[in-house]
Amino acid sequence: MQNLAARLENSSLAGWFGLLMVFFGLAVGHSAVVLQRHLTGGISLLDSSMSLVLGAAGLVLLWIGLKRDENQATILGYLAGSLIWVGIFEWTWEYFGHWLELKPVMDDGMAILMPGLLMIQSTSLLVIVLLFFLGANKDTRCRMFMWFHRNFKMRPGRMTAGYKRQHARTAAIETVFLIWFIYICAIFINDPRLIRYDSVAAMVITVGFVVWGVYLVNKLRKIRGLGAAFRYAIPTAHILWLPIEAFSRWGLYPEVWVKPVQFAELMTLVFILFVMGATVMFNTQKFTAADPQPA
Repeated sequence: MQNLAARLENSSLAGWFGLLMVFFGLAVGHSAVVLQRHLTGGISLLDSSMSLVLGAAGLVLLWIGLKRDENQATILGYLAGSLIWVGIFEWTWEYFGHWLELKPVMDDGMAILMPGLLMIQSTSLLVIVLLFFLGANKDTRCRMFMWFHRNFKMRPGRMTAGYKRQHARTAAIETVFLIWFIYICAIFINDPRLIRYDSVAAMVITVGFVVWGVYLVNKLRKIRGLGAAFRYAIPTAHILWLPIEAFSRWGLYPEVWVKPVQFAELMTLVFILFVMGATVMFNTQKFTAADPQPA
């Protein structure tokens, strides 16, 4: 495994490795939520307790990652962001949707948007404002923010000389905001009061996400270093995840990640591969700490 880690670190496969890892992470995260609801029976003290444990574990991993070097910090930050989303963000919106007694959005007798999703939809403008705050950071290395700074003459100032990046924090924030952003996009696309899930506009937007994702994949495959590649894979995989879910709803294949009981063998394999990949990435730090890596 150590030899594999060393080869991946300097290989063009680093981007593909990161992309698969984030895909696996998304599938495992969805399955984990479904299994938790299945085991606890839904809204209950036990369900809340499990969510609290997951959220707390994410905060602990984030704090540990702040003191690690790039590759370890990146994978710890990604795990932290995923757990914080599942344990805190999803819990908040699902439970407040229940306590506020929101009714699902129906269409032809079918529930399209559940109360928790309506709570997420209500935060759409908050995401835009928060992204504006993050983009105002003059020391950001986010490629999207830097693109806006460069092309729209929006540089907030000169970068701080010798500024040391916190890769765990970056990966965690990136993970939370990408999940949040894709949720909102998917909700607006599926909302029968707006774009509508079965409209031509929904199909065009979905194809647009495919084109956007393929463009990012082309950029991703040129990145060397597992840490940098993994962080770029986070937005790439999440953007491609929207059409992956859409194509499933169109009936092209089953949505196995939300049916972990029915597809237990497959989802168990995905979980094992994800754990193995995370272990490989964590172990690459043994090499990067001693050997210089290409920029």
